[in-house]
Amino acid sequence: MPYDATKREKWGLTILSQGARILSAAISQSCASGQNGLSPFLATSSLSAAVVLLLLTNCGYPGPVLPPLLDIPLSVSYVNAVEYGDKILVQFTLPDLTTEGNPLHNVRSLVVGVGPGPSPFTTEKWAETAKQYPVANPAPGPIATEIPAAEWVKKDVVISVRAVGPKGKPSQWATVKLFTVEPPLPTPTALKADNVEAGVKLTWQGSAPKYRIFRALAEAAPERLADIDHPEYVDETTEYDKAYSYRVQAITDDLHGSEVTGPVAITPIDTFAPAVPAALTAILGVNTVELAWTRNSEKDFKGYNIYRSTDGGPFEKIADLIPSPTYSDNKIEPGKKYRYQVTAVDLKNNESIPSTPADASNQ
Repeated sequence: MPYDATKREKWGLTILSQGARILSAAISQSCASGQNGLSPFLATSSLSAAVVLLLLTNCGYPGPVLPPLLDIPLSVSYVNAVEYGDKILVQFTLPDLTTEGNPLHNVRSLVVGVGPGPSPFTTEKWAETAKQYPVANPAPGPIATEIPAAEWVKKDVVISVRAVGPKGKPSQWATVKLFTVEPPLPTPTALKADNVEAGVKLTWQGSAPKYRIFRALAEAAPERLADIDHPEYVDETTEYDKAYSYRVQAITDDLHGSEVTGPVAITPIDTFAPAVPAALTAILGVNTVELAWTRNSEKDFKGYNIYRSTDGGPFEKIADLIPSPTYSDNKIEPGKKYRYQVTAVDLKNNESIPSTPADASNQ
Protein backbone atom coordinates (compact mmCIF):
# COMPACT_ATOMS: atom_id res chain seq x y z
CA MET A 1 0.00 0.00 0.00
CA PRO A 2 1.47 3.35 -0.87
CA TYR A 3 2.45 5.79 1.93
CA ASP A 4 -0.24 8.41 2.70
CA ALA A 5 1.31 11.26 4.73
CA THR A 6 -1.92 13.15 5.15
CA LYS A 7 -3.78 10.16 6.60
CA ARG A 8 -0.90 9.37 8.97
CA GLU A 9 -0.88 12.97 10.23
CA LYS A 10 -4.63 12.80 10.96
CA TRP A 11 -4.13 9.51 12.92
CA GLY A 12 -1.39 11.12 14.96
CA LEU A 13 -3.50 14.13 15.85
CA THR A 14 -6.39 11.87 16.87
CA ILE A 15 -4.17 9.79 19.15
CA LEU A 16 -2.62 12.95 20.66
CA SER A 17 -6.05 14.49 21.31
CA GLN A 18 -7.36 11.37 23.03
CA GLY A 19 -4.25 11.11 25.12
CA ALA A 20 -4.52 14.76 26.16
CA ARG A 21 -8.08 14.21 27.39
CA ILE A 22 -6.98 11.20 29.42
CA LEU A 23 -4.03 13.14 30.84
CA SER A 24 -6.18 16.16 31.71
CA ALA A 25 -8.67 13.99 33.61
CA ALA A 26 -5.90 12.24 35.48
CA ILE A 27 -4.23 15.49 36.46
CA SER A 28 -7.53 16.91 37.68
CA GLN A 29 -8.03 13.80 39.83
CA SER A 30 -4.48 14.12 41.14
CA CYS A 31 -4.95 17.81 41.97
CA ALA A 32 -8.26 17.16 43.72
CA SER A 33 -6.79 14.33 45.82
CA GLY A 34 -3.73 16.36 46.75
CA GLN A 35 -1.25 13.93 45.15
CA ASN A 36 2.11 15.16 44.03
CA GLY A 37 3.42 14.06 40.67
CA LEU A 38 1.79 11.84 38.03
CA SER A 39 -0.04 8.55 38.45
CA PRO A 40 1.83 5.36 37.40
CA PHE A 41 -0.22 5.30 34.21
CA LEU A 42 0.93 8.79 33.27
CA ALA A 43 4.48 8.08 34.29
CA THR A 44 4.65 5.23 31.74
CA SER A 45 2.67 7.06 29.05
CA SER A 46 4.32 7.72 25.78
CA LEU A 47 2.61 11.11 25.36
CA SER A 48 4.70 14.09 24.46
CA ALA A 49 6.52 15.68 27.40
CA ALA A 50 5.49 19.11 26.11
CA VAL A 51 1.80 18.16 26.28
CA VAL A 52 2.27 16.87 29.84
CA LEU A 53 4.00 20.10 30.85
CA LEU A 54 1.23 22.18 29.29
CA LEU A 55 -1.48 20.29 31.14
CA LEU A 56 0.38 20.40 34.42
CA THR A 57 0.20 24.20 34.38
CA ASN A 58 -3.57 23.88 34.95
CA CYS A 59 -2.99 22.32 38.34
CA GLY A 60 -2.56 24.98 41.07
CA TYR A 61 -3.41 25.74 44.67
CA PRO A 62 -6.10 28.39 45.54
CA GLY A 63 -5.09 31.51 47.57
CA PRO A 64 -6.57 32.51 50.93
CA VAL A 65 -10.35 33.05 51.01
CA LEU A 66 -11.17 36.76 51.64
CA PRO A 67 -14.25 37.78 53.66
CA PRO A 68 -16.88 39.85 51.78
CA LEU A 69 -16.64 43.66 52.00
CA LEU A 70 -19.00 45.20 54.55
CA ASP A 71 -19.14 48.68 52.95
CA ILE A 72 -19.74 50.41 56.29
CA PRO A 73 -19.54 54.22 55.86
CA LEU A 74 -17.01 56.13 57.92
CA SER A 75 -18.75 58.16 60.61
CA VAL A 76 -19.18 61.91 60.23
CA SER A 77 -16.42 63.71 62.14
CA TYR A 78 -18.19 67.03 62.86
CA VAL A 79 -21.78 68.28 62.96
CA ASN A 80 -22.76 71.96 62.97
CA ALA A 81 -26.21 73.34 63.82
CA VAL A 82 -27.76 76.82 63.70
CA GLU A 83 -31.30 77.97 64.39
CA TYR A 84 -32.89 79.65 61.38
CA GLY A 85 -36.39 80.97 62.04
CA ASP A 86 -38.53 78.00 63.10
CA LYS A 87 -36.02 75.44 61.79
CA ILE A 88 -32.68 73.96 62.83
CA LEU A 89 -30.20 73.89 59.97
CA VAL A 90 -27.85 70.89 60.39
CA GLN A 91 -24.64 70.87 58.32
CA PHE A 92 -21.96 68.19 57.96
CA THR A 93 -19.84 66.32 55.43
CA LEU A 94 -20.51 62.65 54.73
CA PRO A 95 -17.15 60.88 54.07
CA ASP A 96 -16.63 59.20 50.70
CA LEU A 97 -14.78 56.19 52.17
CA THR A 98 -15.81 53.03 53.99
CA THR A 99 -14.24 51.76 57.21
CA GLU A 100 -12.23 49.39 54.99
CA GLY A 101 -10.74 52.30 53.07
CA ASN A 102 -12.72 51.69 49.88
CA PRO A 103 -14.63 54.40 47.96
CA LEU A 104 -18.20 54.96 49.13
CA HIS A 105 -20.32 55.91 46.14
CA ASN A 106 -23.76 55.87 47.75
CA VAL A 107 -25.61 55.09 50.98
CA ARG A 108 -28.89 53.37 51.58
CA SER A 109 -30.12 55.96 54.09
CA LEU A 110 -29.00 58.86 56.26
CA VAL A 111 -30.65 60.22 59.41
CA VAL A 112 -30.22 63.16 61.77
CA GLY A 113 -30.93 62.24 65.39
CA VAL A 114 -32.19 64.86 67.87
CA GLY A 115 -33.06 64.42 71.51
CA PRO A 116 -32.19 65.25 75.12
CA GLY A 117 -28.95 63.78 76.40
CA PRO A 118 -29.22 61.22 79.23
CA SER A 119 -27.15 61.57 82.39
CA PRO A 120 -24.62 60.08 82.47
CA PHE A 121 -24.39 60.48 78.72
CA THR A 122 -23.75 57.60 76.36
CA THR A 123 -24.45 57.63 72.65
CA GLU A 124 -26.25 54.32 72.92
CA LYS A 125 -28.72 55.55 75.57
CA TRP A 126 -29.29 58.80 73.72
CA ALA A 127 -29.98 56.95 70.44
CA GLU A 128 -32.69 54.83 72.09
CA THR A 129 -34.96 57.86 72.56
CA ALA A 130 -33.66 60.32 69.96
CA LYS A 131 -36.06 61.33 67.19
CA GLN A 132 -34.68 60.50 63.76
CA TYR A 133 -35.16 62.73 60.72
CA PRO A 134 -34.33 61.12 57.35
CA VAL A 135 -32.24 63.10 54.85
CA ALA A 136 -33.57 63.01 51.30
CA ASN A 137 -31.29 61.86 48.47
CA PRO A 138 -28.16 61.36 50.57
CA ALA A 139 -24.75 61.09 48.92
CA PRO A 140 -21.13 61.50 50.08
CA GLY A 141 -20.05 65.14 50.34
CA PRO A 142 -21.27 68.33 52.06
CA ILE A 143 -24.88 68.16 53.27
CA ALA A 144 -27.25 70.74 54.76
CA THR A 145 -30.70 69.70 55.95
CA GLU A 146 -33.46 71.41 57.93
CA ILE A 147 -35.50 69.95 60.77
CA PRO A 148 -38.43 71.57 62.65
CA ALA A 149 -37.46 73.43 65.81
CA ALA A 150 -40.90 73.68 67.47
CA GLU A 151 -40.64 70.40 69.40
CA TRP A 152 -37.28 71.38 70.94
CA VAL A 153 -37.81 75.06 71.86
CA LYS A 154 -36.28 75.98 75.26
CA LYS A 155 -34.51 72.59 75.43
CA ASP A 156 -30.89 71.49 75.39
CA VAL A 157 -30.59 68.74 72.80
CA VAL A 158 -27.94 66.44 71.38
CA ILE A 159 -27.69 66.27 67.58
CA SER A 160 -25.87 63.55 65.64
CA VAL A 161 -25.85 61.83 62.25
CA ARG A 162 -25.62 58.22 61.06
CA ALA A 163 -25.51 56.68 57.57
CA VAL A 164 -26.43 53.16 56.43
CA GLY A 165 -24.19 51.73 53.73
CA PRO A 166 -25.27 50.07 50.47
CA LYS A 167 -25.27 46.63 52.14
CA GLY A 168 -27.41 47.74 55.08
CA LYS A 169 -24.55 48.17 57.57
CA PRO A 170 -24.81 51.38 59.67
CA SER A 171 -21.92 53.66 60.52
CA GLN A 172 -21.21 54.81 64.04
CA TRP A 173 -23.05 57.92 65.19
CA ALA A 174 -21.16 61.13 64.47
CA THR A 175 -19.46 63.18 67.15
CA VAL A 176 -22.44 64.74 68.93
CA LYS A 177 -23.37 68.41 68.83
CA LEU A 178 -24.84 70.04 71.95
CA PHE A 179 -27.40 72.72 71.05
CA THR A 180 -29.84 74.98 72.87
CA VAL A 181 -33.03 75.73 70.93
CA GLU A 182 -34.48 79.20 71.55
CA PRO A 183 -37.88 80.70 70.62
CA PRO A 184 -37.83 81.66 66.92
CA LEU A 185 -37.01 85.28 66.07
CA PRO A 186 -39.44 87.14 63.74
CA THR A 187 -38.07 88.10 60.33
CA PRO A 188 -37.47 91.87 59.97
CA THR A 189 -40.07 93.69 57.87
CA ALA A 190 -40.35 96.79 55.65
CA LEU A 191 -36.72 96.76 54.52
CA LYS A 192 -35.96 99.89 52.50
CA ALA A 193 -32.82 101.17 50.74
CA ASP A 194 -32.36 104.88 49.99
CA ASN A 195 -29.76 106.74 47.96
CA VAL A 196 -28.11 109.25 50.31
CA GLU A 197 -25.01 111.38 50.02
CA ALA A 198 -23.03 109.16 52.39
CA GLY A 199 -23.91 105.93 50.52
CA VAL A 200 -26.95 103.66 50.84
CA LYS A 201 -29.21 104.06 53.87
CA LEU A 202 -31.09 100.93 55.04
CA THR A 203 -34.08 101.02 57.35
CA TRP A 204 -36.44 98.25 58.52
CA GLN A 205 -38.77 97.27 61.34
CA GLY A 206 -38.03 94.75 64.09
CA SER A 207 -37.49 94.27 67.82
CA ALA A 208 -34.52 91.87 67.88
CA PRO A 209 -31.46 92.54 70.07
CA LYS A 210 -29.18 92.54 67.01
CA TYR A 211 -29.29 92.42 63.23
CA ARG A 212 -27.03 91.01 60.54
CA ILE A 213 -26.81 92.74 57.17
CA PHE A 214 -25.90 90.97 53.93
CA ARG A 215 -24.95 92.65 50.66
CA ALA A 216 -24.57 91.32 47.12
CA LEU A 217 -22.99 93.11 44.19
CA ALA A 218 -25.03 92.61 40.98
CA GLU A 219 -25.73 88.85 40.63
CA ALA A 220 -23.04 87.67 43.07
CA ALA A 221 -23.81 85.67 46.21
CA PRO A 222 -24.71 87.72 49.33
CA GLU A 223 -21.89 88.36 51.80
CA ARG A 224 -22.02 89.38 55.44
CA LEU A 225 -21.59 93.14 55.68
CA ALA A 226 -22.21 94.20 59.28
CA ASP A 227 -23.81 93.36 62.65
CA ILE A 228 -25.63 96.21 64.43
CA ASP A 229 -28.01 96.65 67.37
CA HIS A 230 -30.62 99.00 65.86
CA PRO A 231 -32.85 98.88 62.73
CA GLU A 232 -30.89 101.35 60.61
CA TYR A 233 -27.60 101.26 58.75
CA VAL A 234 -25.69 103.41 56.24
CA ASP A 235 -23.41 101.55 53.86
CA GLU A 236 -20.62 104.04 53.13
CA THR A 237 -18.61 101.62 50.97
CA THR A 238 -20.82 101.73 47.87
CA GLU A 239 -19.87 103.15 44.47
CA TYR A 240 -22.10 105.13 42.18
CA ASP A 241 -23.71 103.36 39.19
CA LYS A 242 -23.16 99.86 40.61
CA ALA A 243 -26.11 97.57 41.39
CA TYR A 244 -26.43 96.26 44.97
CA SER A 245 -28.97 94.16 46.84
CA TYR A 246 -29.40 93.94 50.61
CA ARG A 247 -30.89 91.42 53.05
CA VAL A 248 -31.32 91.64 56.84
CA GLN A 249 -31.58 88.93 59.53
CA ALA A 250 -32.55 89.29 63.18
CA ILE A 251 -30.08 87.48 65.48
CA THR A 252 -29.29 86.87 69.12
CA ASP A 253 -25.88 85.32 68.35
CA ASP A 254 -24.10 83.38 65.62
CA LEU A 255 -26.19 80.25 66.29
CA HIS A 256 -29.69 81.73 66.58
CA GLY A 257 -31.36 83.93 63.98
CA SER A 258 -34.52 84.63 62.05
CA GLU A 259 -35.07 83.88 58.41
CA VAL A 260 -33.41 86.40 56.13
CA THR A 261 -35.52 89.05 54.43
CA GLY A 262 -36.01 89.08 50.70
CA PRO A 263 -33.54 91.21 48.74
CA VAL A 264 -33.97 94.96 48.23
CA ALA A 265 -32.10 96.29 45.20
CA ILE A 266 -30.64 99.74 44.59
CA THR A 267 -28.17 101.38 42.19
CA PRO A 268 -26.70 104.49 43.86
CA ILE A 269 -26.60 107.55 41.59
CA ASP A 270 -24.60 110.71 42.16
CA THR A 271 -27.19 113.47 42.45
CA PHE A 272 -25.37 115.27 45.25
CA ALA A 273 -23.59 118.56 44.69
CA PRO A 274 -20.24 119.43 46.30
CA ALA A 275 -20.07 121.55 49.41
CA VAL A 276 -20.67 125.28 49.07
CA PRO A 277 -17.35 127.16 48.72
CA ALA A 278 -16.59 128.96 51.96
CA ALA A 279 -14.82 132.14 53.08
CA LEU A 280 -15.05 133.99 49.77
CA THR A 281 -13.18 137.34 49.76
CA ALA A 282 -13.04 140.04 47.07
CA ILE A 283 -10.05 142.43 47.22
CA LEU A 284 -9.85 145.41 44.89
CA GLY A 285 -6.54 145.76 43.07
CA VAL A 286 -5.22 147.89 40.22
CA ASN A 287 -7.93 147.46 37.59
CA THR A 288 -8.69 143.99 39.02
CA VAL A 289 -10.67 142.30 41.74
CA GLU A 290 -8.85 139.36 43.35
CA LEU A 291 -11.10 136.57 44.60
CA ALA A 292 -10.10 133.76 47.00
CA TRP A 293 -11.97 131.05 48.96
CA THR A 294 -11.49 127.73 50.75
CA ARG A 295 -10.66 124.73 48.53
CA ASN A 296 -13.20 121.87 48.23
CA SER A 297 -12.05 118.35 49.16
CA GLU A 298 -14.55 116.07 47.34
CA LYS A 299 -13.01 113.15 45.40
CA ASP A 300 -15.23 113.87 42.41
CA PHE A 301 -14.59 117.63 42.37
CA LYS A 302 -14.38 119.14 38.89
CA GLY A 303 -14.15 122.96 39.20
CA TYR A 304 -15.64 126.31 40.25
CA ASN A 305 -18.04 128.65 38.50
CA ILE A 306 -17.70 132.41 39.14
CA TYR A 307 -20.72 134.73 39.14
CA ARG A 308 -20.73 138.57 39.22
CA SER A 309 -23.37 141.23 39.84
CA THR A 310 -22.79 144.78 38.60
CA ASP A 311 -24.38 147.72 40.39
CA GLY A 312 -26.99 145.54 42.07
CA GLY A 313 -28.05 143.70 38.91
CA PRO A 314 -28.50 139.89 38.53
CA PHE A 315 -25.56 137.55 38.96
CA GLU A 316 -24.07 136.35 35.67
CA LYS A 317 -21.44 133.69 35.07
CA ILE A 318 -18.09 135.18 34.16
CA ALA A 319 -15.88 132.07 34.53
CA ASP A 320 -16.53 128.37 34.07
CA LEU A 321 -14.95 125.40 35.93
CA ILE A 322 -11.94 127.18 37.41
CA PRO A 323 -9.70 124.46 38.94
CA SER A 324 -8.12 126.48 41.75
CA PRO A 325 -9.78 128.50 44.57
CA THR A 326 -8.61 131.89 43.24
CA TYR A 327 -9.67 134.16 40.42
CA SER A 328 -8.69 137.59 39.04
CA ASP A 329 -11.46 139.66 37.50
CA ASN A 330 -9.73 142.20 35.24
CA LYS A 331 -12.81 143.27 33.32
CA ILE A 332 -13.97 146.00 35.63
CA GLU A 333 -14.92 149.61 34.99
CA PRO A 334 -14.37 152.70 37.15
CA GLY A 335 -17.30 153.88 39.23
CA LYS A 336 -19.15 150.58 39.34
CA LYS A 337 -19.98 148.30 42.25
CA TYR A 338 -19.34 144.54 41.98
CA ARG A 339 -20.52 141.56 43.97
CA TYR A 340 -19.30 137.98 43.51
CA GLN A 341 -20.46 134.45 44.23
CA VAL A 342 -18.75 131.06 43.65
CA THR A 343 -20.22 127.55 43.15
CA ALA A 344 -18.52 124.13 43.13
CA VAL A 345 -19.17 121.51 40.42
CA ASP A 346 -18.46 117.75 40.46
CA LEU A 347 -17.73 115.23 37.71
CA LYS A 348 -21.47 114.57 37.23
CA ASN A 349 -21.98 118.33 36.76
CA ASN A 350 -23.86 118.62 40.04
CA GLU A 351 -23.48 122.26 41.10
CA SER A 352 -23.58 123.54 44.65
CA ILE A 353 -25.65 126.48 45.76
CA PRO A 354 -23.78 129.82 45.52
CA SER A 355 -21.45 130.96 48.23
CA THR A 356 -22.13 133.95 50.44
CA PRO A 357 -21.59 137.05 48.26
CA ALA A 358 -18.45 139.13 48.56
CA ASP A 359 -18.46 142.88 47.66
CA ALA A 360 -15.83 144.93 45.84
CA SER A 361 -16.11 148.62 44.74
CA ASN A 362 -14.14 150.44 42.05
CA GLN A 363 -14.77 154.06 42.90
